[in-house]
Amino acid sequence: MKIGVMSDTHDRLENVAKAIKVFQKEKVSLIIHCGDWVSPFVPQFIYSLKPRLTVPIKSIFGNNEGDHFRFLERKEKENWQIEFYKESFEIIEQGKKIIIYHGSNPLITQFLINSKLYQAVFTGHTHKTVNEYIEGILHLNPGTTSGYQAGKITNEATVAIYNPTNNSAQIIRL
Repeated sequence: MKIGVMSDTHDRLENVAKAIKVFQKEKVSLIIHCGDWVSPFVPQFIYSLKPRLTVPIKSIFGNNEGDHFRFLERKEKENWQIEFYKESFEIIEQGKKIIIYHGSNPLITQFLINSKLYQAVFTGHTHKTVNEYIEGILHLNPGTTSGYQAGKITNEATVAIYNPTNNSAQIIRL
């Protein structure tokens, strides 16, 4: 099983399309979005792509989402296969306990890693990739799908593929 991990899409639809193509090519079974979709038209765009996305998405809201209600309203109306969570959520995949948190507070991120309650901590927010082990705990930040870095559009758009079998990830440049 592989999991696609993305974050901070910030309405950059061309990069979102590239990310979904990567996830389809890699045959991921699940997509995790670590927050900052920004607008509800981004998931709507994902479900308009061909071939149609058939795997579920689990996502948290980041610090830049416009109107949470509109996301949830559109999810129901358009039957998106997305579970939205407010600040964090946990999953267990192949025996690996994973926490997903947007990462807007570095102290909380560090606490989650130091707690050793999880084998992996997925974050976003910083727009910088992190794929490192801290005392055996994987901290994964897929970077930014938008490609925005320090207020500028760059060519640094990235996503990640996570393999729970060996608790490892690969950063992929779009």
